[in-house]
Amino acid sequence: MTVTDSLIRRLLDEAAIRDVTARFADAAVHADYDAFRAVWAQDAEWVIGGTKSQPFERRASGLDEIVALYRTLREERDYFIQFAVQGPIRIDGDEATARSICHEAARGGSDSYYRNNGVWFDRLRRAGEGWVFASRTYQYLWLDLSAYSGDVFPAVVREAGDDVATSRPEPPGAAAAR
Repeated sequence: MTVTDSLIRRLLDEAAIRDVTARFADAAVHADYDAFRAVWAQDAEWVIGGTKSQPFERRASGLDEIVALYRTLREERDYFIQFAVQGPIRIDGDEATARSICHEAARGGSDSYYRNNGVWFDRLRRAGEGWVFASRTYQYLWLDLSAYSGDVFPAVVREAGDDVATSRPEPPGAAAAR
């Protein structure tokens, strides 16, 4: 393999790792359980807040257990958003480690509120032409459970390239205002 081929392979691998991180966040926002399942290795491990002095510790091992945990967490929420900013990526053959900074906000029934900042620590594995999470651990850096104001609008699932203007839901009361 030439130097150019190696550089192109690395860029493609980094893009695929950034893509799996983005697909995780997108699936979480849209409660897309099939898309969420697709970003994990069959024998993966998912840990939320699983380090010393962390709140809300949750652990799941294996694909079915991970999806079941996600379903439980997501179904408690009528609103959930996650922003992830990809950090460093280290690739070693068919395995990689990555880190990303994350902000989440959620609201559930019974006046349950949740905002946090944290860090994802990821181990990934090559799977075909892409990458999947072999392990994903979330460390909280800041957590706020106080109520916040605002209206929730249903997320509309669209394919890339769809016309946003034609698929955006009307805000509450818009029809009455016309």
